Amino acid sequence: MNYAATTLCALFLALGPTTFAQPGSLDASFDGDGKVTTDFGSMNAQGASVAIRPDGKLVVVGTVTNNSLFAFGAVGYNVDGSLDTDFGTNGKVATNMGLNNASVYAVAVQSDGKIIMAGGAYIGSTYVFALARYNPDGTLDTSFGTDGKVTTAVGSGGPAEVGSLAIQSDGKIIAAGGAYEDVSQIVSGVFALVRYNPDGTLDTDFGVDGRSTTEFGYNFARIRSVAIQPDGKIVAVGVSHWSPTFDIALARYNVDGSLDNSFSDDGKLTTDLGYDQGNGNSVVIQPDGKILLAGSIGSGSASDFVLIRYNTDGTPDTDFGTDGHITTDIAGGFDDTGNSVILQPDGKVLLAGTSYNAASTDFALVRYNADGTPDPDLGSVGIVITDFNGFDDMANSSALQPDGNIIVAGYANDGTDYAFAVARYLSGLDVGIIDLSVANDNALIYPNPIGKHATLEYTLQHAERVSIHLLDMQGRTVHTFIEGQEQASGYHQQRIELPEALPSGTYLIAISSPKGRLTVQVVK
Repeated sequence: MNYAATTLCALFLALGPTTFAQPGSLDASFDGDGKVTTDFGSMNAQGASVAIRPDGKLVVVGTVTNNSLFAFGAVGYNVDGSLDTDFGTNGKVATNMGLNNASVYAVAVQSDGKIIMAGGAYIGSTYVFALARYNPDGTLDTSFGTDGKVTTAVGSGGPAEVGSLAIQSDGKIIAAGGAYEDVSQIVSGVFALVRYNPDGTLDTDFGVDGRSTTEFGYNFARIRSVAIQPDGKIVAVGVSHWSPTFDIALARYNVDGSLDNSFSDDGKLTTDLGYDQGNGNSVVIQPDGKILLAGSIGSGSASDFVLIRYNTDGTPDTDFGTDGHITTDIAGGFDDTGNSVILQPDGKVLLAGTSYNAASTDFALVRYNADGTPDPDLGSVGIVITDFNGFDDMANSSALQPDGNIIVAGYANDGTDYAFAVARYLSGLDVGIIDLSVANDNALIYPNPIGKHATLEYTLQHAERVSIHLLDMQGRTVHTFIEGQEQASGYHQQRIELPEALPSGTYLIAISSPKGRLTVQVVK
């Protein structure tokens, strides 16, 4: 085998069955029992979002409060669930963003390890988009905005806040949420997007002065999740309201922030599945361009998890579930809310959220096969319930680690205060991780870092349907090299061309089949 200077080499073996603990089981190697809570002393701490850092460590962000202070909060965890004492003060960070009143709902980690948190804050008498960027050690990054902070007024009146973040391949930052505009002389809630340059300044090539708003003809609309397609188009999902009903809402935008008229004719759509309450809370783009939306639907005091798949033009994908959607009742007639969706490399879909059992709320995890049918291999008939302390627990965010383990984060109550809460579950994915510190004949990355071009060489023991993707360290696909290609057993070679706009940093190349996945860590 020729290990030329432009060759990235990995031996892809044993994609066949491997013995694992029951998928959905708590991972006992994570803080001893698979779950951990972290308080901020006498302050309530409500975790909202989790991300995986380039070194594999976790960061969970949320709002920390007492009677007089609402602040941005973050906790850094090592891979084993212990506090990362190299982050902030003993693993914790709290930042006052405005007049003692701020909330954080989203986090994104750059390829260089810097961490962006976003939500809303009072500046003067107005509640505005608020972002803060931190160095990997938890200190504010003073090269971003003013002393690490950015605030942006959006709309024509009323509160505005960020619900979701995404980072483009060129390093620009998409902040998505809600604002208010004067629509037909009525102050109406609208979808709101703001794009920032990497230094925190507004990108004036986007929308109007960096802002883009979309009204749905209702008296309330808000983005709760945003994703960027490989072609740079932006998909936003959330909720729209016209009394007395709430509907699931979607919009797709061109790179410049204008609505994409190839999506549902005018760039936006609402989905009403026949219930009073519909909420779109999380979105992910499949490698084939189809859109997976997760949330909840229901009436009165009862709601269920819902998962909907749309074709690239916004029409429901009728090959998925029933007419493009599937609902899951976890608690038997009580409130169930799906808050975060993950697409596994084997095509299965994870939906994490919260379930109410008539006494308290718990973390809930559901897994579906690629066609939307429940996956009975996870927990009990595809469902896992996790209680922390016997009181209310709220799961708001999830992530898939490079080793295939599932992270779910939110907050838990101990009977007195709320604390950040994290659980890690075994997925059952057959994932091989190459230790790059060990040079051997079976696996080699050479050179590392790599340039624009490389060659991936691997050997299959059996014929497989192979996909090869470039992932960021949060496990999100940033580029597809091949998708679902039937390959014979034996030696294979795949040319790798990294996108020109890809920022320098640490990434994963994932080779997957329906039987499992191998990931190789690379540095550009």
